[in-house]
Amino acid sequence: MFQKDLLKNKTIIITGGGTGLGKSMGMRFGELGAKIVITSRKQEVLDKTAQEMKSVGVDVLPISGDVRNPEDVDSVVQKTKKIFGPVDCLVNNAAGN
Repeated sequence: MFQKDLLKNKTIIITGGGTGLGKSMGMRFGELGAKIVITSRKQEVLDKTAQEMKSVGVDVLPISGDVRNPEDVDSVVQKTKKIFGPVDCLVNNAAGN
């Protein structure tokens, strides 16, 4: 339905990206050519998800951080910019309650 390179050269940060909907969206956006940054509080979960994504060709960067902590949010954005360049989209999927 979508062109394979629809999101080519786009960078997308997905909070809550290690599991569930965040993981699924990351996989699909990556399949469409986007560079994906997944973030959540548990680095080990992110690393496992990143390995799965990489195994199907997704360019992914796992960065742990808590969306309730402004310093963590800034760190995720700065690391993303350093490695992938400007951020094109943010999917705020984390449950920061």
